[in-house]
Amino acid sequence: MTGRQTTVRRTRRWPFLLLALLSAAAAYLGVAGGASRATADAAASASRLTSAAQYSAAIALDAAIARRTGLLYIFDRSAPAAAALNAQRVMLVWAATLEKQGKVDEAVAVVSGVTDPKLRSSALQERARILLDAARADAARGDFAGAIGRIGQLQALGPTGAIGAQATVLLPQYQVGEAESLSTGGRGLDAVSLLDQASQEGSNAAALATPAYPGALLAAGQEALAANSYREALAMLQRLVQNYPSSAEATQGQSLLDGPEPVTGTLVDSSGHPISGQVRLSSHFYSVPGGYYTTGPFFYTTADAHGTFRFDAMPQGGPYILEIYRDGDWTTYVDPSTGQPATPVTVSPLVPVDLTFVEISG
Repeated sequence: MTGRQTTVRRTRRWPFLLLALLSAAAAYLGVAGGASRATADAAASASRLTSAAQYSAAIALDAAIARRTGLLYIFDRSAPAAAALNAQRVMLVWAATLEKQGKVDEAVAVVSGVTDPKLRSSALQERARILLDAARADAARGDFAGAIGRIGQLQALGPTGAIGAQATVLLPQYQVGEAESLSTGGRGLDAVSLLDQASQEGSNAAALATPAYPGALLAAGQEALAANSYREALAMLQRLVQNYPSSAEATQGQSLLDGPEPVTGTLVDSSGHPISGQVRLSSHFYSVPGGYYTTGPFFYTTADAHGTFRFDAMPQGGPYILEIYRDGDWTTYVDPSTGQPATPVTVSPLVPVDLTFVEISG
């Protein structure tokens, strides 16, 4: 018997695998190419939006491009990075537009969002420039408080070169301008505080502040008097008279310092019950053998049913002697240990006298 030999034919599959790989690669390259073209189209759209002043839309589109990473974007890996940088450049353009529209705070806020290291320095300078220009514009309108606020924002940024130097020069000028406005408006205490701040900026600033001080100090003294803050009023007016004696304001200040002051009090008996009746202040007291006597000028008033009395305008000086009209005569009460009046009254500049309770014996 003759045996049969069987031959096995093996099919070659590698051409099919190669074809599949080539097809996949072609498809990938097609998709990647499409993604690259789409990115380019998106970048062009962002540029058109910027030209049309649609800044927020342009920034959003650039931000979306910046997020396009991975193998699909193999043909243009630099596009996402360029888009991220461009978004921040658009922010600078947007800020400049907002500034021109007078929206300073919004412009500053937009520039503050620029954080890319390549733009950080220029963004800082742009913020400083916007704030300095805004301060100048505020001052030109007479809004010195606003100008001072803008300079404060600028200085908070830190060293900003020539712009910072200009701000340092302008700040005391604006402080003096605001102080003069405050003085005119009756807010002298705030005005003096602001001038004191300006004077600390250097000799030039101090010289600039000097002419504004007399008006501010007088207004401060008057303001303190109206609020019954006599100690503060005294300090302001004495500073005015001592430091600026030849000014017209010093003359007014001295009149206030020399002016009469009220004297008030309440008369009670040893049990605390009120005593009413005539009251006077005598100008002089003399001890004599067997007693004393007083002389004028005399100042008169009456204690009411509650024992309360008031002398509206006592000249400065003293000591005055308090006397009560009882049993047909004027009587004062003498301290037996000293032989002098028990309730002397001295009137000082800008110090109202309150005797509170004066106990009358007998």
